[in-house]
Amino acid sequence: MQEPDGLKLTGTVEIDETYISGKQRGHKGKRTNKDVVLGIRQRGGPLRLIQIVDSKQGTLYEAIAEHVDVGAQHIVTDDAGAYNFRLTKFHNVRHSKIRHSAKEYVKGEVHTNTVQNAFSLLKRAVIGTYHQLSIKHLQRYLNEFGYRFNRREDADIFEQTVS
Repeated sequence: MQEPDGLKLTGTVEIDETYISGKQRGHKGKRTNKDVVLGIRQRGGPLRLIQIVDSKQGTLYEAIAEHVDVGAQHIVTDDAGAYNFRLTKFHNVRHSKIRHSAKEYVKGEVHTNTVQNAFSLLKRAVIGTYHQLSIKHLQRYLNEFGYRFNRREDADIFEQTVS
């Protein structure tokens, strides 16, 4: 279960990252470092979840460029400094930031709530469905979750999955 490649997100696109921890073979006890998951959600459209190595500007930009169309109308992010598109191919796209650091979560149509909702559901799936994750296969879990999330309102999801 994976999304078809090549379909880039357009319109209003929300981008945020979250951190997921899982079991790593050969390491006893609690894991201190967490893996970064980038979420990109087109409002009213599909979700993409991508495992990335860090949340630095270059890493984020590579993943965003792969999944977001340069003709997107609006990109909404939080106020992290890594989301600076001035010198990228997205410099003409309207970019709004929501300032979580100032306890600001919604400013009219500017919010990242839909992608954060997906993160919340992902973390509940880790607890309730998967119980624990293998970091080695994290992208596979993300692909499956994204597939299910994007089809959660389809009445005939079983038939689509089997065919």
